Amino acid sequence: MITSSGKYTGIPIYESLAERLRGSIREGRFAPGDLIGSEHELARQESISRMTVRKASELLIGEGLLERRPGKGLFVRDLAGLRGGVVQVIVGNLLWETSVQMARGVQEATRGDGTHVQLYDAQRDIGLDLQLIDQLPESSARGAVIVSLHHPAFSQAICRLQDKGFPFVLLDQRMRDIDVFSVTSDNHGGGVMVGEKLAQTGHKRIAFIGDLAAATVQDRLTGMRDGLADAGIAVPRSRIIDLNVGEDRFADWGQRIDAGVNRLMSQPNVPTAIFCSCDAIARQVYRALEALNLSVPQDVSIVGYDDDPLAEYLNPKLTTVRQPFRKMGESAMELLRKRIARPDAQAELCVLPVEWVERASVSSPREDV
Repeated sequence: MITSSGKYTGIPIYESLAERLRGSIREGRFAPGDLIGSEHELARQESISRMTVRKASELLIGEGLLERRPGKGLFVRDLAGLRGGVVQVIVGNLLWETSVQMARGVQEATRGDGTHVQLYDAQRDIGLDLQLIDQLPESSARGAVIVSLHHPAFSQAICRLQDKGFPFVLLDQRMRDIDVFSVTSDNHGGGVMVGEKLAQTGHKRIAFIGDLAAATVQDRLTGMRDGLADAGIAVPRSRIIDLNVGEDRFADWGQRIDAGVNRLMSQPNVPTAIFCSCDAIARQVYRALEALNLSVPQDVSIVGYDDDPLAEYLNPKLTTVRQPFRKMGESAMELLRKRIARPDAQAELCVLPVEWVERASVSSPREDV
């Protein structure tokens, strides 16, 4: 889209129109049942093509905000089914900054529309988390946003909830066996970024450390391998450390990370760079390398994932891939509205872009390694 000042915003015109109409509806400028206009009238008013208006209107119809009445035009739907009431947000651990940001995104998306957001923290108790999910159909909530625990029992609870027809959106996980409304970031694309950046910096011996029980982490590893493969670099299994944390998703992974780093750095050809599946793991990798009298990035470059606030407090500051956690929460609420408005709607997976954040933990490998 080109603004009046002549600058290109990078946002398609139809998305810009949809966002303006969406904002007007939520701010109450149009009441339920109000006529927005015909697509022909909107095209003339906006000085754009009718096809562009059609694409914008299809977006808003899909979200349940508008309805098309043949021969009359586009009307605002009765939003009683989308606003107000109680929406639950279930997280496993509010000590995780990522969960906090996603919950805030949900709250931001409901601000001023009369929806009451109830935030439930399972406080690192997977049994409580599963209990909260199982109780949703009998609760007063009209829908829920659920942050994934990446655990088999959690996935089973999601399947049970789906079978009962309760409206929910899953955050930070794509289900492999069933279709549910869910929101993730582009984990594969983020991994590709890591592979490409490390290859461009001159690294050829690259390792990975993370918990591969999570599909999101699997996608990051696959992405990194794909990005490196484009540069003709392979990652042998000996340089992949699966933390394999087992049943307790909230356990202290420190000893497993230390053991993994020791295993990597005892190989004949030690890695010159390590990709950590999250910033919290990267922090422990820093400590494990320091215990081996190795420096970051002089001896080993480190890349994290998430852009947790701790990334800027590490020494050196951590290069990482930023996930849009707040936007993920907002998008989850948008999908939940759609799910509530259209119970028979086909499940959707919303994948949001990630961003490379360059700091000081990556440098070219030393010539003598």
